[in-house]
Amino acid sequence: YRGMTGLIIFGSLLIGMFMGLPVCFALLAACLIYLIPSGIPLTIVPQTMIAGMNSFVLLAIPLFTMTGYLMEQTSLSRRLVDFVEALFCRSRGSMGVVTIVTCAIFAALTGSGPATVAAIGAIMMPALTRANYPKSTSAGMIAAGGALGPIIPPSANMVVYGAAMGLSVSKMFIGGVLPGIMMAIALCLVNVYLVAKSDVRYPKKEVLRRTARAIPTLVLPVIILGGIYGGLVTPTEAAVLSVLYALIYGFATKEIKVKVLWTVLSKTVLTSAVVTFIISVAKTFGWILSKTRLPAIIGEAIMEVIPNKWVYLAVLMALLFLVGCLMDTIPSILILAPILVPVGVQFGLDELHLGVLFCITLTVGFITPPFGINLFTAVSTTGESYTSVVKGVIPFMIVMIICVLICAFVAPIITFLPGFMMGT
Repeated sequence: YRGMTGLIIFGSLLIGMFMGLPVCFALLAACLIYLIPSGIPLTIVPQTMIAGMNSFVLLAIPLFTMTGYLMEQTSLSRRLVDFVEALFCRSRGSMGVVTIVTCAIFAALTGSGPATVAAIGAIMMPALTRANYPKSTSAGMIAAGGALGPIIPPSANMVVYGAAMGLSVSKMFIGGVLPGIMMAIALCLVNVYLVAKSDVRYPKKEVLRRTARAIPTLVLPVIILGGIYGGLVTPTEAAVLSVLYALIYGFATKEIKVKVLWTVLSKTVLTSAVVTFIISVAKTFGWILSKTRLPAIIGEAIMEVIPNKWVYLAVLMALLFLVGCLMDTIPSILILAPILVPVGVQFGLDELHLGVLFCITLTVGFITPPFGINLFTAVSTTGESYTSVVKGVIPFMIVMIICVLICAFVAPIITFLPGFMMGT
């Protein structure tokens, strides 16, 4: 009976997705298909949806999203690019290094992949072209750099995972630091291999001038990451401070007008509403899964087939890479994590390791054809064709996959820093 129930729930979910329904509506349809014949009052749907949205932790998502849009609309992002360009101008393949490092820093401020691609891509694509980089390589590099957004904290994916699985968001943020840095370095090395030449040189006076101009931008990561890692503020409170800082800067420099602020608010509401609705519907879906005990049944079946934690990790990685190609990250977390992660915990794997690993593995889907959202953002930002962007991103995607696999089988890359900083 439970097997048939599971088949009906997941079958209806897959049918809805193949019919072209957005994931949130496919989830809702699957919930209703189970609830209506069961006789359970449908009032449970709005009740669980509201409960799913009623979380202090989730407030960080619209706030960090708004910070990203404010940086995009002001000179904060331009100053950051100028600073990193001057800093790395003497390195081999320097313009590519500038692009990736700027994406990494911008990602550490906003946690958004598409926002990073849009903000940095519009500035760096012309610069890369002037430095004689192939256009496909440039577009692929920008898309890959944007994928660092959901890995380097703050990360909306980690916020959602922490809220859904009851894991400390602050610990997840700290756990994502070393994997993010490792991936940024790996992307830089790929860039140097592809375009091993010196691009631009700046005199020391110009480097100092650009550094001074970048101070307003560089203060922002100190507020966000320093506050969180220092235990002074929660991630949500840090998100509030980041919005206030960006607003004060924008009004002080007169770069934020009423029209610009309206644009920022509109984009923030639209992006956050989509994410929040998915989370609320997934809460109902999760309630149904727990009622039917499907996660436990699936977990027991997996435990009988998989002999040890190493095979489990290999299967988990393969599954998440596949899912990352086909689904958005947040629905994937909300649907799969409650089913797959408890199995890993039973094998003796660290819950924090699995949580961060889950998020960063799915993030590779941002640049994986056919549905990687960063690929489409790069197409609209750079003006290159989809085929050109995919061709350029492949070397960067391969090295990111290798980095994720290293993080999977060498757990201290994720767990060392949280244990060292928070004493756990």
